[in-house]
Amino acid sequence: MKSEKLVAVVGPTGSGKTALAVRLAKKFNGVLISADSRQVYRGLDIGTNKEGQPGSWPFDAAQGKHGNPARMIDGVPQLLIDVAEPGQGFTLADWLASARQLLPQIWAEGQLPIVVGGTGLYVTALLEGYQPGGGRFAQNNQPVDFQSLLLQPSVDRATLYRRSDDRCLKIFDELTKETELLLRLGVSGQWLEKIGLDYRYAFKSIKGELDRDEAIKQYQQASRQYIRRQLTWWRHHGTPVMVQTSTQAGQEVGRFLG
Repeated sequence: MKSEKLVAVVGPTGSGKTALAVRLAKKFNGVLISADSRQVYRGLDIGTNKEGQPGSWPFDAAQGKHGNPARMIDGVPQLLIDVAEPGQGFTLADWLASARQLLPQIWAEGQLPIVVGGTGLYVTALLEGYQPGGGRFAQNNQPVDFQSLLLQPSVDRATLYRRSDDRCLKIFDELTKETELLLRLGVSGQWLEKIGLDYRYAFKSIKGELDRDEAIKQYQQASRQYIRRQLTWWRHHGTPVMVQTSTQAGQEVGRFLG
């Protein structure tokens, strides 16, 4: 019988995943593991919607001992953020290796790992034992030695689109400044375009390929398309429990933990 347990909070951008995960972590002594293919990069903060302040986990004040890099959100550590330099390659295999190394450490501390993020492939690969190699979706019988509960905040698509459009407009100027800084630090425009979404359209605006209004319009369209892909992923991978409120989510986790 698998004794260790893990909770994953999944779903599209703007659905409130991180806020819900933080509430659950505070209630159940949890540590967050980010499942976001772009939050791994230092300096990509505004476009990837990072929260909290840099910190470390675990931290022993008496011994002055620091552990893994973390973002502290209302006292809750979130791991696998800021672990790679921009321009550096960081693959699914890299993320899986890191996450699989962290899980035993979290359980050893008597804490609950809560995986949260919008990169559905990362979550599915961890929960279902994917072994990268031989194709993007290779599943070569990597043993999974834990039980998992998959939660998804229930938010209607129109609300997700509205939130996304508002966010794109609100952050675009600061995003452009962040992108300009990355370019000055030597990050290539080619890499920024490859990383996609936010940084692609900020870069197009900076180099004069699109004016500001058109860049924002295309950015909003691309973000809505990304939300559709995120929703589609979870219709075909796993069976997330849809939750309307944090209270309902807490009840689900309470039953799961027994």
